[in-house]
Amino acid sequence: MASFGGHVLQNSDSGSKWFGDRIQFQIESPDHLFLGVELNAPSSQMIGIVEASIANLPPVFLPKSSIHIHAIYGEPEYRRSGVARSLIEAAFKWEHDKGCTEADLHVLQNSSAKSLYEDLGFETFQIEMRRKL
Repeated sequence: MASFGGHVLQNSDSGSKWFGDRIQFQIESPDHLFLGVELNAPSSQMIGIVEASIANLPPVFLPKSSIHIHAIYGEPEYRRSGVARSLIEAAFKWEHDKGCTEADLHVLQNSSAKSLYEDLGFETFQIEMRRKL
């Protein structure tokens, strides 16, 4: 299972097209970052991705320079191998080069991901609650 912006992704043709269109937009925008880790041998395979963007807040908020990490994903067989950590650290470098001073992300109920994010310096800032109707 993968998440994107706090929502669980489903496997479908329409979802794949939407995600492909979104990736193309990210690649072309200077305020968006889309990085992948590719395994070259024995065959070319994408094993992890990160997507982030500079937060553009409405002018009613105090100005701050921050990025939001929209998605971080690692193929299951490569989890706990440093792929996600390397991708997030690359996003931090990009953020720093853009003059940003803060990063945020959403995490679903996933203790291993939460542990990684805390190890990278993230702290719980807000808790989102939901209720079925």
